[in-house]
Amino acid sequence: MTAVEATTFDPFRPPMIGAQTWQNVLSGAGWRCECTGQCGKPHTKTQRRCGIVHSAAHRLAAVPADPTVTLTAAVTTAALVALCAGCETATRRAAINTQTTTDPDQLDLFGDQAA
Repeated sequence: MTAVEATTFDPFRPPMIGAQTWQNVLSGAGWRCECTGQCGKPHTKTQRRCGIVHSAAHRLAAVPADPTVTLTAAVTTAALVALCAGCETATRRAAINTQTTTDPDQLDLFGDQAA
């Protein structure tokens, strides 16, 4: 990317698909990440909400509020939030870890499995 391309980048240009939904979610969030600790960080320096603001350096995404729900299901039920990449990844990881540790169908690899 050249210096000219970097200066003409518009971070407020919506994605090609779902542009209106993306615009509604991000403008409703005030163009700021809506994580309030779901990622595992307390965000204490920014009044308990992530301080990342949508910009060329930090693009926010409209993602499901419940990380275990598919994007299609979230869009149809209007359960979307604006999250930065760091909070989205950590939130999804935490949800996956919670799901696998509480699922009774998951067998312990090294535990007692006497039948």
